[in-house]
Amino acid sequence: MIKTVYRAGDMPIFQADGGDLSAVSAFLDAGRRALARIEFFYPYKEEELVAVLEKGCFLCAADGEKIAGCFALDTDKTYGAQLARTVRECTRGALAPRYAYETSGLMVDAAHRRRGIAGALADAVMAEAQKRVPHDFLCGVVQLENIASMSVFLSRGFVLAGVYAMGGEYDFGYFVRPAAAPLRAEGKEGEEVPFRDMDGHKRALAQGRVGAKLTEIGIVYLPLKKEEKA
Repeated sequence: MIKTVYRAGDMPIFQADGGDLSAVSAFLDAGRRALARIEFFYPYKEEELVAVLEKGCFLCAADGEKIAGCFALDTDKTYGAQLARTVRECTRGALAPRYAYETSGLMVDAAHRRRGIAGALADAVMAEAQKRVPHDFLCGVVQLENIASMSVFLSRGFVLAGVYAMGGEYDFGYFVRPAAAPLRAEGKEGEEVPFRDMDGHKRALAQGRVGAKLTEIGIVYLPLKKEEKA
Protein backbone atom coordinates (compact mmCIF):
# COMPACT_ATOMS: atom_id res chain seq x y z
CA MET A 1 0.00 0.00 0.00
CA ILE A 2 1.37 3.40 -0.95
CA LYS A 3 1.76 6.06 1.70
CA THR A 4 0.13 9.31 0.61
CA VAL A 5 2.21 12.38 1.45
CA TYR A 6 0.47 14.97 -0.78
CA ARG A 7 -2.42 15.07 -3.23
CA ALA A 8 -2.95 16.08 -6.86
CA GLY A 9 -6.70 16.62 -6.89
CA ASP A 10 -8.20 13.20 -6.27
CA MET A 11 -4.85 11.45 -6.79
CA PRO A 12 -2.48 10.56 -3.96
CA ILE A 13 1.15 11.62 -4.25
CA PHE A 14 3.57 9.19 -2.66
CA GLN A 15 7.33 9.07 -2.19
CA ALA A 16 8.88 6.32 -4.29
CA ASP A 17 11.97 4.45 -3.11
CA GLY A 18 14.46 1.90 -4.39
CA GLY A 19 11.81 -0.79 -4.51
CA ASP A 20 9.93 1.25 -7.11
CA LEU A 21 12.89 1.41 -9.51
CA SER A 22 11.38 -0.82 -12.21
CA ALA A 23 8.00 0.90 -12.19
CA VAL A 24 9.48 4.41 -12.19
CA SER A 25 12.03 3.57 -14.89
CA ALA A 26 9.35 2.04 -17.12
CA PHE A 27 7.09 5.07 -16.64
CA LEU A 28 9.86 7.53 -17.53
CA ASP A 29 11.00 5.52 -20.55
CA ALA A 30 7.45 5.21 -21.92
CA GLY A 31 6.77 8.89 -21.33
CA ARG A 32 9.95 9.98 -23.08
CA ARG A 33 9.26 7.77 -26.10
CA ALA A 34 5.80 9.32 -26.39
CA LEU A 35 7.10 12.90 -26.51
CA ALA A 36 7.03 14.69 -29.85
CA ARG A 37 10.56 15.89 -29.01
CA ILE A 38 12.47 13.46 -26.83
CA GLU A 39 15.15 16.05 -26.09
CA PHE A 40 12.61 17.75 -23.82
CA PHE A 41 13.33 15.02 -21.26
CA TYR A 42 16.97 14.15 -20.71
CA PRO A 43 17.01 10.57 -19.36
CA TYR A 44 18.46 9.46 -16.05
CA LYS A 45 21.29 6.99 -16.03
CA GLU A 46 20.29 3.99 -13.94
CA GLU A 47 22.70 4.86 -11.14
CA GLU A 48 21.38 8.45 -11.08
CA LEU A 49 17.79 7.27 -10.78
CA VAL A 50 18.70 4.82 -8.01
CA ALA A 51 20.48 7.59 -6.10
CA VAL A 52 17.49 9.95 -6.29
CA LEU A 53 15.06 7.19 -5.28
CA GLU A 54 17.17 6.09 -2.33
CA LYS A 55 18.76 9.34 -1.14
CA GLY A 56 16.66 12.15 -2.56
CA CYS A 57 12.91 12.68 -2.75
CA PHE A 58 11.12 11.12 -5.74
CA LEU A 59 7.39 11.92 -5.69
CA CYS A 60 4.78 10.13 -7.84
CA ALA A 61 1.10 10.80 -8.45
CA ALA A 62 -0.81 7.51 -8.56
CA ASP A 63 -3.90 6.54 -10.54
CA GLY A 64 -4.74 3.30 -8.79
CA GLU A 65 -1.68 1.08 -9.17
CA LYS A 66 -0.27 3.11 -12.06
CA ILE A 67 2.03 6.12 -11.97
CA ALA A 68 0.36 9.15 -13.54
CA GLY A 69 3.17 11.64 -13.02
CA CYS A 70 6.40 12.25 -11.15
CA PHE A 71 8.85 14.92 -10.03
CA ALA A 72 11.94 14.67 -7.84
CA LEU A 73 14.41 16.55 -5.65
CA ASP A 74 18.03 15.44 -5.93
CA THR A 75 19.90 16.35 -2.75
CA ASP A 76 23.34 15.19 -3.91
CA LYS A 77 25.76 17.82 -2.61
CA THR A 78 28.43 17.32 -5.26
CA TYR A 79 25.99 17.96 -8.09
CA GLY A 80 24.30 20.72 -6.11
CA ALA A 81 27.63 22.50 -5.73
CA GLN A 82 28.32 22.10 -9.46
CA LEU A 83 24.99 23.68 -10.43
CA ALA A 84 25.53 26.49 -7.93
CA ARG A 85 28.95 27.21 -9.41
CA THR A 86 27.46 27.52 -12.91
CA VAL A 87 24.84 29.98 -11.63
CA ARG A 88 27.49 32.08 -9.86
CA GLU A 89 29.63 32.16 -13.01
CA CYS A 90 26.76 32.98 -15.39
CA THR A 91 25.39 35.79 -13.18
CA ARG A 92 28.88 36.99 -12.19
CA GLY A 93 27.95 36.63 -8.56
CA ALA A 94 24.61 38.47 -8.68
CA LEU A 95 23.18 35.17 -7.45
CA ALA A 96 25.62 33.25 -5.32
CA PRO A 97 24.06 30.04 -3.98
CA ARG A 98 26.18 27.60 -2.00
CA TYR A 99 24.18 24.65 -3.34
CA ALA A 100 21.52 24.53 -6.07
CA TYR A 101 19.78 21.18 -5.71
CA GLU A 102 18.21 19.86 -8.88
CA THR A 103 14.49 19.37 -9.20
CA SER A 104 14.25 16.79 -11.96
CA GLY A 105 12.19 14.14 -13.71
CA LEU A 106 9.00 16.15 -14.28
CA MET A 107 6.77 13.86 -16.34
CA VAL A 108 3.00 13.46 -16.59
CA ASP A 109 1.33 10.67 -18.54
CA ALA A 110 -0.37 12.01 -21.67
CA ALA A 111 -3.79 10.72 -20.57
CA HIS A 112 -3.57 12.73 -17.33
CA ARG A 113 -2.34 16.10 -18.62
CA ARG A 114 -4.22 19.38 -18.18
CA ARG A 115 -5.49 18.26 -14.78
CA GLY A 116 -3.03 20.22 -12.63
CA ILE A 117 -0.85 17.22 -11.83
CA ALA A 118 2.44 18.84 -12.89
CA GLY A 119 1.68 21.87 -10.72
CA ALA A 120 0.67 19.74 -7.74
CA LEU A 121 3.87 17.70 -8.03
CA ALA A 122 5.94 20.88 -8.28
CA ASP A 123 4.27 22.31 -5.18
CA ALA A 124 4.90 19.06 -3.32
CA VAL A 125 8.58 19.13 -4.25
CA MET A 126 8.77 22.78 -3.09
CA ALA A 127 7.27 21.77 0.24
CA GLU A 128 9.76 18.94 0.64
CA ALA A 129 12.65 21.23 -0.27
CA GLN A 130 11.65 23.70 2.45
CA LYS A 131 11.92 20.83 4.95
CA ARG A 132 15.11 19.25 3.62
CA VAL A 133 17.29 22.09 2.25
CA PRO A 134 15.67 25.30 3.58
CA HIS A 135 18.82 27.41 3.40
CA ASP A 136 19.87 26.52 -0.14
CA PHE A 137 18.67 26.99 -3.71
CA LEU A 138 16.72 24.74 -6.05
CA CYS A 139 17.50 24.34 -9.74
CA GLY A 140 15.37 23.10 -12.62
CA VAL A 141 17.43 22.10 -15.67
CA VAL A 142 15.19 22.56 -18.72
CA GLN A 143 15.73 22.26 -22.48
CA LEU A 144 15.36 25.80 -23.78
CA GLU A 145 12.35 25.19 -26.03
CA ASN A 146 10.36 23.20 -23.49
CA ILE A 147 7.78 25.90 -22.81
CA ALA A 148 5.56 23.73 -20.61
CA SER A 149 8.33 22.91 -18.14
CA MET A 150 9.76 26.44 -18.15
CA SER A 151 6.27 27.76 -17.37
CA VAL A 152 5.97 25.47 -14.34
CA PHE A 153 9.21 26.82 -12.90
CA LEU A 154 8.64 30.50 -13.71
CA SER A 155 5.15 30.38 -12.17
CA ARG A 156 6.71 29.21 -8.90
CA GLY A 157 9.29 31.92 -8.44
CA PHE A 158 12.20 30.45 -10.37
CA VAL A 159 14.25 32.62 -12.73
CA LEU A 160 16.59 31.63 -15.54
CA ALA A 161 20.05 32.22 -14.08
CA GLY A 162 22.36 29.97 -16.08
CA VAL A 163 22.70 28.19 -19.40
CA TYR A 164 24.62 25.20 -20.65
CA ALA A 165 25.07 23.90 -24.22
CA MET A 166 25.64 20.17 -24.46
CA GLY A 167 25.43 20.10 -28.25
CA GLY A 168 22.78 19.24 -30.81
CA GLU A 169 19.30 19.86 -29.45
CA TYR A 170 20.50 19.89 -25.85
CA ASP A 171 20.72 23.54 -24.85
CA PHE A 172 19.68 23.85 -21.20
CA GLY A 173 18.54 26.67 -18.97
CA TYR A 174 19.11 26.60 -15.22
CA PHE A 175 16.02 27.92 -13.44
CA VAL A 176 16.72 28.69 -9.78
CA ARG A 177 15.09 29.99 -6.60
CA PRO A 178 15.83 29.74 -2.90
CA ALA A 179 14.01 26.82 -1.30
CA ALA A 180 12.52 29.17 1.29
CA ALA A 181 11.02 31.85 -0.98
CA PRO A 182 10.52 32.81 -4.64
CA LEU A 183 12.70 35.24 -6.56
CA ARG A 184 11.23 38.36 -8.15
CA ALA A 185 12.33 40.51 -11.07
CA GLU A 186 11.65 44.21 -11.67
CA GLY A 187 9.92 45.93 -14.57
CA LYS A 188 7.40 44.99 -17.23
CA GLU A 189 9.57 45.25 -20.32
CA GLY A 190 13.02 43.83 -20.87
CA GLU A 191 15.29 42.22 -23.43
CA GLU A 192 13.79 39.27 -25.28
CA VAL A 193 16.33 36.56 -26.12
CA PRO A 194 15.35 33.75 -28.54
CA PHE A 195 15.19 30.34 -26.86
CA ARG A 196 18.29 28.87 -28.50
CA ASP A 197 20.43 32.05 -28.64
CA MET A 198 23.01 30.89 -26.12
CA ASP A 199 25.28 33.90 -26.62
CA GLY A 200 22.31 36.19 -26.00
CA HIS A 201 21.42 34.39 -22.77
CA LYS A 202 25.00 34.55 -21.53
CA ARG A 203 25.23 38.26 -22.34
CA ALA A 204 21.99 39.11 -20.55
CA LEU A 205 22.99 37.10 -17.48
CA ALA A 206 26.43 38.72 -17.37
CA GLN A 207 24.70 42.12 -17.31
CA GLY A 208 22.95 41.18 -14.07
CA ARG A 209 19.52 40.29 -15.46
CA VAL A 210 17.58 37.05 -15.19
CA GLY A 211 15.08 35.28 -17.42
CA ALA A 212 11.67 36.03 -15.93
CA LYS A 213 8.98 35.75 -18.63
CA LEU A 214 8.21 33.68 -21.73
CA THR A 215 7.05 34.80 -25.16
CA GLU A 216 6.27 32.68 -28.19
CA ILE A 217 9.87 32.89 -29.40
CA GLY A 218 12.04 33.50 -26.38
CA ILE A 219 12.69 34.53 -22.79
CA VAL A 220 12.46 38.08 -21.44
CA TYR A 221 15.27 39.23 -19.17
CA LEU A 222 14.65 41.69 -16.35
CA PRO A 223 16.73 42.94 -13.40
CA LEU A 224 16.33 41.09 -10.12
CA LYS A 225 14.81 43.17 -7.36
CA LYS A 226 17.66 44.57 -5.30
CA GLU A 227 16.73 42.70 -2.15
CA GLU A 228 16.78 39.40 -4.09
CA LYS A 229 20.42 39.61 -5.15
CA ALA A 230 23.19 37.43 -3.68
